[in-house]
Amino acid sequence: MGRPRRQDTRRTQIVEAAVKAIVARGYERVRIKDIAAEAGVSSQTVLYYFPDVEALLLETLSRLIHRFVEMRRDTADAVGDPVSQLAATIWAGLPAGPDDEIAVIYVSLGSIRRNPALRALSRALTEQQVELYRRILEAGSARGAFELRESSLVIAENLVALEDAYGLYIIEGDPITPEHAISRIATYAAAAVGVVHEDLLPASGGSRPADAL
Repeated sequence: MGRPRRQDTRRTQIVEAAVKAIVARGYERVRIKDIAAEAGVSSQTVLYYFPDVEALLLETLSRLIHRFVEMRRDTADAVGDPVSQLAATIWAGLPAGPDDEIAVIYVSLGSIRRNPALRALSRALTEQQVELYRRILEAGSARGAFELRESSLVIAENLVALEDAYGLYIIEGDPITPEHAISRIATYAAAAVGVVHEDLLPASGGSRPADAL
């Protein structure tokens, strides 16, 4: 019974090393030897658990996306009122900088034109994020907290599109900071749901949920 558990632990160790290697070298340039070096194991050990670098990178990205989506759901569920849920969800959707795990997702999905498997992951991620926003928007509307100016689907899709755009600015070193991006997304969200812009901004000095991903 102990061997499968040790294998799961080793796979997780290799996946976490792959995250660091992607940050250092980029999704398309990282090689098995880079990941092995980060994990402190041989290339042969990595290949024992994964048949090739593409399989390893796809599992790494799949795990990161699952972790990211679950973090956003947990962040929203941790607060009670719809306005705070919307604010927390916006706050949790952007990378803090070019080196965090959300940035790894952005960088990796930049290769979707050449990789059908990545396209499938990208579509699934977008659908899950849109559905998360729709759930919050519709619950807020039902409780009288929001006055939706458009359908919940349109607003949710626009919010995810804004996150994608501002996320790229952040990881490419644009002068736009995460805080500025959050404020600009909140400006649209506030107008779209009929709340005060400031109510969708994070409290001063708080830690971003994405920092704990």
